[in-house]
Amino acid sequence: MYVLLLLLGCPSPSDVECAEGGTGTLHVVIDLPDETWEVAPELEVYDAAGAWVGTVTEPDATLEVLGGGYTLVARRGTVAGAVVGTAHGLLDDTVQQVCVTDGGTTEWSGTWELQPASGKLWVTSGEDASGFDPAALAAGGDAPAELGFHVDLSNDLRGFTVDPTGNLWVATSPTYGARLLVYPPSGAAGGAEPIELGEALFADNVQIQDILFDEKDQLWVLVAGSNRGTVGLWSFAPEVGWAALTTGELPDRPSQQLTVTGLVRAEDMTMGPDDRLWLADFDGNQVLSVGVGHGVDEDPVEVAPDRVITVAWDDETGSHTLESPTALAFDPDGRLWVNYWLSATLARFDTTDGGVRVPDLQAGTRPLDLLSGLAPDRAGAVWYGNDTGSGGEIVALDGDAGTEGSRARAGELPAIDLVFDPAP
Repeated sequence: MYVLLLLLGCPSPSDVECAEGGTGTLHVVIDLPDETWEVAPELEVYDAAGAWVGTVTEPDATLEVLGGGYTLVARRGTVAGAVVGTAHGLLDDTVQQVCVTDGGTTEWSGTWELQPASGKLWVTSGEDASGFDPAALAAGGDAPAELGFHVDLSNDLRGFTVDPTGNLWVATSPTYGARLLVYPPSGAAGGAEPIELGEALFADNVQIQDILFDEKDQLWVLVAGSNRGTVGLWSFAPEVGWAALTTGELPDRPSQQLTVTGLVRAEDMTMGPDDRLWLADFDGNQVLSVGVGHGVDEDPVEVAPDRVITVAWDDETGSHTLESPTALAFDPDGRLWVNYWLSATLARFDTTDGGVRVPDLQAGTRPLDLLSGLAPDRAGAVWYGNDTGSGGEIVALDGDAGTEGSRARAGELPAIDLVFDPAP
């Protein structure tokens, strides 16, 4: 089970003029169920510049802040013994903007309500995103999706992520205009339309490769040019991403624009347990990491990778390399998993030291398999997609032994992105 914060009577900056200056008071009252929490629900407060101001966990709290506009973000909590699930409310149930005036008190209140757990494995395939029950997939055979949505004229969905409030973010390719679509999970069952973001920002010459939120709530977008050359990394400060849910707009430029020295063309990214951003360089046949900051930069910044991993070794049968990494993820033990497209191999690295490496474990596949996506779960399995030539499969491996645990048919097209909400 998990909780969703419902907002009651909260004005937004579009309704009230947010005059800056002076000092005011933000009084927050939240009604929490009498539960034992593994992870306590939180209310994060950001100022208009995207800077974190404070975190509210108490039922009644008062913050003395400067006058101006603030964004409140309701982060989900976890009830003991149960998995955090998706939020089932509207977009503005979990993100709200308020104004604090000089010498005045802004009252804000909300109620946390328990919701059913989800733990679904979300998969993008062509123009569809589908949510599967992992237990149904583990049973093998044909596994129907429990939830899903279709995006006409998207020319394939590119990148999928779940934000800390439970909303589903998906990117489209530029053939019909690259953009981000944000669905409340109720919209995945046809209950609500998505918010469309970035149609002007992501022009037709920009390809979105991947999207994710880091632990500081910053939105990262991996972009490439229409000629498949890498443009780099764009990031949007936390307040920008959250404000987009209430205004329906992204700013004219990212908060940061980064280029990575030596990166040829990346296909996937993930945030590691070391707080570095890791990139799968498809054309460069390498995996690399960069330290990333948070904030706003006026001009594009070039950063050098602090670790680079290439894979090659020699044995009695000759030289071996793994080529064209397309997906990567860290398992709960901090081990790095990489999906190599040309080698049709999942490789595990128990450490992330740079240099020419031999994998600590390789998961071989059947001849002619074409692997895609990668999603470790908290139970020790590693899930990936497979193209059989006549449909898509979702396969689970034992993360320690590398042996196959289950194989289920799931859809007419192969799975591209695999994302747990949350990783069970």
